[in-house]
Amino acid sequence: MKNYIIIVLLLFYSSIFSQNDPKAEKLLNKVSKKIDSSNAYSIDFTYSIEKEINSNGRALISKEKYYLDFMGIIQICDSKFVYTIVPENEEIMISEISKENFQTIPPSKLLSFYRDGYFVKWHDIKIDSNPKIQYVKLIPIDSDSEISHLLLGINTVTNDIYKLIEIGKNQTKTILKVDSILYNVKIKEDKFIFNRENYKDYYIEEI
Repeated sequence: MKNYIIIVLLLFYSSIFSQNDPKAEKLLNKVSKKIDSSNAYSIDFTYSIEKEINSNGRALISKEKYYLDFMGIIQICDSKFVYTIVPENEEIMISEISKENFQTIPPSKLLSFYRDGYFVKWHDIKIDSNPKIQYVKLIPIDSDSEISHLLLGINTVTNDIYKLIEIGKNQTKTILKVDSILYNVKIKEDKFIFNRENYKDYYIEEI
């Protein structure tokens, strides 16, 4: 009986991996190799939803730590807690990262999210006029995901992530375009530290 279970599991996992396109995996491996050779990154990006919301943002990432400045909100993650700072309302929310229910890709995973949880396909349909950009289609393995699929655009000359297009099951289209990315940047450690003394007049809620 145990041998039968093992055989079934092997067939299941082999069927998953066989669904991945080798050509797409090879391209993603080049991206991963460049990312893994860097300790910290600085990313400037443009975020849009159905052409109705268009906003610029910046993320500083060092392993599991990040600093995000986006849509008037600052978010700091020290790898254990996430601090969401809303200057306009003078409010701060603090939550354990282990309890965070990310509906979208967390900033710390912007450059590596594609490695787990997706079937990988080569996307032959041209989306951008730039001939250097090749898209890979990522289909969530989790059938309960609210995401239909993702299209990850990659610059085949530099092996950098260029654009991420998310298509929801409700057909909502969300686009994150990487305007610039710098590798191995020097980031001061205090960038990832939340100091309560700097927000004495703020209302702080710990979730």
